[in-house]
Amino acid sequence: MDADQNMVLILGYMEVNELNFSDTVGGSEEAYQAANPLFLSMGKNTIYCGKTGNGSAAKICNNLAMAVSMLGVSEALALGQSLGIAANTLTRVFNSSSARCWSSDSYNPVPGVMEEAPSSRNYDGGFASKLMAKDLNLAASSAEDIGQNCPLTSQALEIYTKLCKDGHEARDFSCVFRHYYSGKDEQ
Repeated sequence: MDADQNMVLILGYMEVNELNFSDTVGGSEEAYQAANPLFLSMGKNTIYCGKTGNGSAAKICNNLAMAVSMLGVSEALALGQSLGIAANTLTRVFNSSSARCWSSDSYNPVPGVMEEAPSSRNYDGGFASKLMAKDLNLAASSAEDIGQNCPLTSQALEIYTKLCKDGHEARDFSCVFRHYYSGKDEQ
């Protein structure tokens, strides 16, 4: 049986009462049912994902989607700033339109847009870029093992690897906005 905690939402300074995790679990359904009370004591949600290994696979896929989403939002916000649109304005556009996602409405990468987000604390706390690079490496290896074409995985891994090599490995993964796309703080 395998179980991984997936970060669903982080706000504040990573205090336990502010975290919302989801345990993704793989293994026999009988073992899952027996262990579910233990999993629930560690998180608010457990999701049975099937055979052994699927819990870890689900975590990798979740973090891949989270990375690609953050890259897209960061790139769009940096472009918008360069075109003269304030990040607060563009965030309101995203969050009332089809671009709305966790990276824009709950974990915005622009310093000054969301007071609770790591971006507004110099990218301290949150999910370290080195952990995102590690999970993207696992996703890329998994895709290669099964012959799956995953170009966004490869591009995201390249970006987060560069971010880490440039000295930002301990910063929250949303620091890609400032340190890769050269985005600016909201005034």
